[in-house]
Amino acid sequence: MSDQETFSSSDDEEDQEHRNAKIQSAFGSLRRRPDEPFSQQEEERLLGIREAVTTGDRAKVEEHLASAKQESSWLYEELMKHPEVSAIFRELSIMGF
Repeated sequence: MSDQETFSSSDDEEDQEHRNAKIQSAFGSLRRRPDEPFSQQEEERLLGIREAVTTGDRAKVEEHLASAKQESSWLYEELMKHPEVSAIFRELSIMGF
């Protein structure tokens, strides 16, 4: 992920598309080992978090992250240490999200 911010104050449609593409790319790059794919529950949780981040639904992000932490510590840890995903979370936290 580049140093460029994913989120900005602009609501320009092009900026929104760029932001969504970066979110999709970051979450899409999160993978488990090839011989150990995500469980259906982990996949659904990951998609839920990504969708909540994309739509800007803070309550849903918090709900999904809390569930991920409780249900799958592996997934939660990966989300927090994955470079691109954690950069998105850091940026959102700076913005008060």
